[in-house]
Amino acid sequence: MNDQRLDQLEDWLEVFFDDASFALSKASDDASFRRYFRIERSNLSFIAMDAPPAKENSKLFINIANLLRSNNIHAPKIIDADLAQGFLLIEDLGNTTFLQALNGKTNLDLYRLAIDELIKIQRIDVKTHLLNQYDQTLLKKELTLLIDWYLPKNIQQKTIADLNQLFDQLIQNSLNSPQVFVHRDYHSRNLMITHDKITIIDFQDAVVGSNTYDLVSLLKDAYFELSPTEIQTLLTYFYEQDNVQVSFAEFEKQFDLMGLQRHLKILGIFKRLSIRDGKHQYLNDIPLVKKHALQMADKYPEFSLLKAIL
Repeated sequence: MNDQRLDQLEDWLEVFFDDASFALSKASDDASFRRYFRIERSNLSFIAMDAPPAKENSKLFINIANLLRSNNIHAPKIIDADLAQGFLLIEDLGNTTFLQALNGKTNLDLYRLAIDELIKIQRIDVKTHLLNQYDQTLLKKELTLLIDWYLPKNIQQKTIADLNQLFDQLIQNSLNSPQVFVHRDYHSRNLMITHDKITIIDFQDAVVGSNTYDLVSLLKDAYFELSPTEIQTLLTYFYEQDNVQVSFAEFEKQFDLMGLQRHLKILGIFKRLSIRDGKHQYLNDIPLVKKHALQMADKYPEFSLLKAIL
């Protein structure tokens, strides 16, 4: 099948390199409309990003990459860009994701490294940068994905009303916690291990939001399961290293409820990726996400109705 955008990307690279002496191979897909290709030339390696401008905001990607790098956080260097076509040439960070480095086994030292980097990210002065707010409208829009895509179409109106009441509790929890730079997908597939350091990718959807959001993305991942004891150990590590100003019990509940918000949203997103976009592989990750959500329904009586709904 003809891939017109790939042809256009190759033409753009030929102009950049001033010849066609490079090898192009698929590097990875994305849950969005972006695609990544590895470019090899004269013993050097680069990553080319194909981000259709009608679907993706590459200018925002560049701005946030520069913001992270200016705050001593390792994000890919932007080598060249064509915003009109939606092509970027960026630094190649290698092949080893955080998930691959775990290799199926828990490594608390690696998680501590990721938490240390997250604390650095949360130190960024968000007041001087034009990031969107993770506000009530966006939070509600995300939670509604559960109703629109995951739950049956014949769901009762009373159930929807009950869910909306539950959603309001989760939204207030998010808004009432400290507001910081939020990567919004800080998990094992979006962190790279480069020379024993954490490198941040897939950050273009960053917003200003709850200080627990990225932490719960990491510790209650959709792709790798930590035990309750391991989560508690790492949650305590963050609490102590970040010098959180509320009691640990209050912080833990903020963390749990933020996780519930994220997991209800993800259930809708993973189902939408299958139904709308034909990316059925994400269905395999639904059981762990649902498990995370049901654990909170068991832990907090006010969310027990989720057990019947899910």
